[in-house]
Amino acid sequence: MRRTKQEREAQALLLSEREQLKEDVRLAELECAAAQRRFEDALGIDQVDYAIYALEAAEKKLDMALRKAKMFWHANPEQEPLAVRLDGRAYGGEGA
Repeated sequence: MRRTKQEREAQALLLSEREQLKEDVRLAELECAAAQRRFEDALGIDQVDYAIYALEAAEKKLDMALRKAKMFWHANPEQEPLAVRLDGRAYGGEGA
């Protein structure tokens, strides 16, 4: 059965949103890892305070990105989640 132009456009929009969500989560994970390293390397009270602030912000950003992705996949169950490791390689879900 052929899909209409509207159906194809809607599917493309979902795929685009899915890719953007994956990228947002991946970037938030990288930012969180960098903030953790910054905290581990902090010297002095000011650096420690800044590192804690940055780490808490990065963790919150990751939490929000994961929550948004979870809501997307609950609303669009046909879009199977695809887990992505920090190195960008996929595992689980489709293409595993």
